[in-house]
Amino acid sequence: MRPILLNIPAKPLFFAALILAVVFLVRDLLRRRNDKTAPWSSTPIYLLVGAGILNYFKTDHVIPSAAGLAQTWTPVPIYAYGVMLGTSLVVGWFIAMTLAKHDGIDQQEAGSLYMWGAIWSIIGSRLLWYFTTPGVSIADIPMINQGGLVAYGGMIGGTLATWYCCRKRGIPLLQWADVAAPSVVLGTGITRVGCLLFGCDFGARSSLPWAITFPKGSPAWNHHVRDFGLAQDALRSLPVHPTQVYESLVGLFLFALLMLIRKYRTFSGQVFLGWVLGYGILRPLIEIVRDDDQRGNVGPLSTSQFIGIASVVLGLALFVSLLRKYRRDPEGSRLWLRPVPATAGGGHAKAEHGGGKRRKRR
Repeated sequence: MRPILLNIPAKPLFFAALILAVVFLVRDLLRRRNDKTAPWSSTPIYLLVGAGILNYFKTDHVIPSAAGLAQTWTPVPIYAYGVMLGTSLVVGWFIAMTLAKHDGIDQQEAGSLYMWGAIWSIIGSRLLWYFTTPGVSIADIPMINQGGLVAYGGMIGGTLATWYCCRKRGIPLLQWADVAAPSVVLGTGITRVGCLLFGCDFGARSSLPWAITFPKGSPAWNHHVRDFGLAQDALRSLPVHPTQVYESLVGLFLFALLMLIRKYRTFSGQVFLGWVLGYGILRPLIEIVRDDDQRGNVGPLSTSQFIGIASVVLGLALFVSLLRKYRRDPEGSRLWLRPVPATAGGGHAKAEHGGGKRRKRR
């Protein structure tokens, strides 16, 4: 368990952001001296905003001042969970872009879909965490670097966002879903490594040879002291199931399975269904041996068990529907054979797919 990977000195980071902002601004000015049409980079703005946010959190003032800079600034912690979440998003980006190219989806369109899906998956996962975790406040929702992302909340939020974006841009949802699904399951596996390092999402007590313990002060240690009589001076928690490792392995297994399905698929939606059904079956099984209190309940089931079972039922219904459609029109069910061009916001594609708005009669 290592929730904080390293601490970065705050003041050097603040000045580095300011210096880099000036460097990029000067670079743009030099470019525009030779070419008046050269675009301005947004990088200096991002760096200045970052420096301003850092200054605010360290001094409680928006505008830097000599008095504020004279204060002692605490280091900026780099949380393991945030690092693994960021890693999963970067790796997922490259996978999605590669698969989108293979399936005939324009790279610019794919990038926009991935970005909005990622943003809303984080929002959805935090919202479900908020509603299923007792004792947290609304102010805790933005603190994603400290853990607390419910996988199914992210999947629901990302799916709804991409459904809207695909509809707006005229891109068949199932065509994009088969591209995004492998990124999602691999991202889940990578993020769970952050859970292991942070100590959240721990399992029930176990005597299995691969059971693990967490150090004093960890969520598992606190739970065992409070509810199972562990001594206050104990240096480690009781042995527990490494449920974070279980789910990382599930993510890797499903990623390999989905890539295999992509190789032999016969109609669009099969890869997406492999994710829905595979995760919907395996996640509720892992929930049986989890023991943290940040899961919520729907009757005798945890929230994730309930959603997992519901997703399997809906996935089976979708499978039957898509299979019938494939038997009626095999070629029409292979959407990856139809390239999706760039549409600059979706207007052209809507017209081609019949999704454009009708003109009002005068």
